[in-house]
Amino acid sequence: MKDNFDKLKQASKEYVLNNKYELTENLLEYIKERVRENEKEIKEVINIQKENITYEDIVNVMDNEINEDNDYKKYAKLKINNEKFLSTFIAMPIGVIAVEAYETKEVIKYYIKAIKSRNAIAISDVEYGENNVKTLILIIIKEALKKFNIKEDLIMLLPYEECFYEYFDKVIYTYDKEGKNLETPKVEEKERTNELYVYIEDSSLEEEARKNQNAIILKGNVDEVIEKINEKKTKGAVIYTKNANMAYKFINLVKSQNVFVNTNLENIEKPTRKDGLLYEYENIIIPIPQEVKKEIINEIKNKETSLIVKEKKGILEKIKHFLEKIFN
Repeated sequence: MKDNFDKLKQASKEYVLNNKYELTENLLEYIKERVRENEKEIKEVINIQKENITYEDIVNVMDNEINEDNDYKKYAKLKINNEKFLSTFIAMPIGVIAVEAYETKEVIKYYIKAIKSRNAIAISDVEYGENNVKTLILIIIKEALKKFNIKEDLIMLLPYEECFYEYFDKVIYTYDKEGKNLETPKVEEKERTNELYVYIEDSSLEEEARKNQNAIILKGNVDEVIEKINEKKTKGAVIYTKNANMAYKFINLVKSQNVFVNTNLENIEKPTRKDGLLYEYENIIIPIPQEVKKEIINEIKNKETSLIVKEKKGILEKIKHFLEKIFN
């Protein structure tokens, strides 16, 4: 299971770091097209396996899930703090999720949820089989993922006995002990802690970084540091760097209530937005240097710009733009 978990985690990381929001929409449209083109094969499998589902059921459940609102990287409470910092709450993916499900329509729903949320999802299936509709639909989806240069390991369908839940960031149960579907899924999550982390990526900023009291100081490879921080759900983490790409990677991949760039952890707060099934709001803060402050403040105030967009999409892409202006 550890090998599968590592593949899931790597797939999710790469997908999250791809800041093209339209990638997901184009991928889902392509999957719908491929399902239509494979209608005959899907109906044959349904007939051979005598499954209690129709091709139309599959199309409907996929369409319904695709058309559901997507909270991926939506933001709230965007503001300027003391004209020095840009702060916002952003709905970030959980990471690697196990979903205990067996009913075909429920499984297909979570295939689509993985793509929309950019979480890696492993379906823990008590009725696992290699020649059923669930497997065929996943094959079609995996081929689509590869076409769009997304790792096919983003989604896995595994036998229940091969899923060891202690590896996962979250476990979602879709049915009870009697096998009945739960109207509201039951969840189990990683332990939360009050630990604070300071990652000194650039040694020239060490003096400022060490002003953070009661925090664990980390140095070294950024991927190893992120792994360390993400062992548990922490209260806060900050990176001290002069590299825009490092900062952007840290913001996207660290799973903490507060994730900052070059900003003292005294500014931590608990995001007040409600956490979702596949997302958790994080408080993101980055500094605003004097040379770009006016431009950024004007962009925030101007609701016609791409920062304030319909359905609040694209905020981290804009933050990446600001980070590049700050450091480059």
